[in-house]
Amino acid sequence: MTDNIPYIEFGGAGPVLHFAHPNAYPPTCFRQFLAPFTERYRVVAMEARTLWPHAQPADLPDWRTLADDLITFFDQQGLRQVIGMGHSLGAVVTTVAAVKRPDLFRQLVLVDPVFMLPEMLAAIAQLPGGVREFPLLAAARNRRYQWPDLATAFAHYRQKPVFARFSDESLWDYVNNSFALDGNGVYTLRFPREWEEHLYAQMMGHGDQVWEYLPQVTQPTLAVRAAETDTLHPEAWACWQQIQPGATFIEVAEVGHMLMLERPLPIATRILSHLK
Repeated sequence: MTDNIPYIEFGGAGPVLHFAHPNAYPPTCFRQFLAPFTERYRVVAMEARTLWPHAQPADLPDWRTLADDLITFFDQQGLRQVIGMGHSLGAVVTTVAAVKRPDLFRQLVLVDPVFMLPEMLAAIAQLPGGVREFPLLAAARNRRYQWPDLATAFAHYRQKPVFARFSDESLWDYVNNSFALDGNGVYTLRFPREWEEHLYAQMMGHGDQVWEYLPQVTQPTLAVRAAETDTLHPEAWACWQQIQPGATFIEVAEVGHMLMLERPLPIATRILSHLK
């Protein structure tokens, strides 16, 4: 544990809104999405331990420790009655933290969380080679992590299907904030691929634990699903609605799992209208 957990202050005044970022995407990648919230809220985002100096995957044997980190950060900063908004893994972490310390959260916004049904995780575990050979983990393990310059990185990602819906501005936000110049004059991933793979493995191996927490959520909750997501499957979406019937559930058409970067302003506007 670091003495002072690093965080990003996006600005604004009023009630605090905390954004918990997903695996492999630093919070500053989401500046366009978060900007409209600063008109009504003070927006902050803790940097998960994956971005802390000298942090190692071996120091995180249980993904739920990320929720403890978030609780520690709130206590360090004296934050209470926060609107907890999280995307993907960040939404899962926010859920667990809100159950462990309900006094810290007044409301939750959970966007396309990694809620995977136990039977799906069991099927993944039975794959040849086990969880480690699941395509998502293999892709993280083999991800290119260094570039000679950012323009070359941008050109590479511009051709990738996963970024096809990103505007150039959103893609530049990803490139500019995901890579940093190292001591050798090379642009290197800030979010190490070893961490990315480790967190995917944690969720594939132990993600069913989240279903123990969902029935205990007491805060008003806005649940958001991307209609073309490859993460929050229809069966899990339906199960979530049964477990948390008092929550508000909305599905957004023509977007995938990275909806906040695909259509940052429309998604922000949609969420803001519900927060009113």
